[in-house]
Amino acid sequence: MSKKSSTNKKDDEKNIDSSEEKESASIPLEDYEKIKDDYLRLAADFDNFKKRTEKDKENQLVGSLSIILAGLFPLIDNFEIAMSQEEAPKELEALYKLVLTFLENLNITEVPGVGEEFDPSYHEAIEHSGEGDNQIVGEVLRKGYKLEDKLIRPAMVKVQSE
Repeated sequence: MSKKSSTNKKDDEKNIDSSEEKESASIPLEDYEKIKDDYLRLAADFDNFKKRTEKDKENQLVGSLSIILAGLFPLIDNFEIAMSQEEAPKELEALYKLVLTFLENLNITEVPGVGEEFDPSYHEAIEHSGEGDNQIVGEVLRKGYKLEDKLIRPAMVKVQSE
């Protein structure tokens, strides 16, 4: 009988222990909802952090490229002035094409120019002529450039209203 009673006591202790574990392992619904809400907020914060970091990295790239190209744009402007001369050397034309290829490889494109609708986000108006609501770029005094959709240098233009 002592064996049975000792076995029964052990079983009872196990049952008591397991019921205590079940009680301590179960979390009230309010606490569970709070933990779940905290987790979802943390996951959303982390996702926002990743997006913000990626955007900051892209902005730094555009900023760095803008600084480098700011020194290159006057050279391009001077190439264009020299190319407009009657007796421009072929070597000059070759260098100019090389610079344009360099810009193309960096996905840098010119801002739309003559004949296009005036857009203050891409154009800097130097002169305005005519009366009307429709504003068109009449002449480009200095070309503008953009990297994908981000403006690096605005175009200086004369605007005509029609």
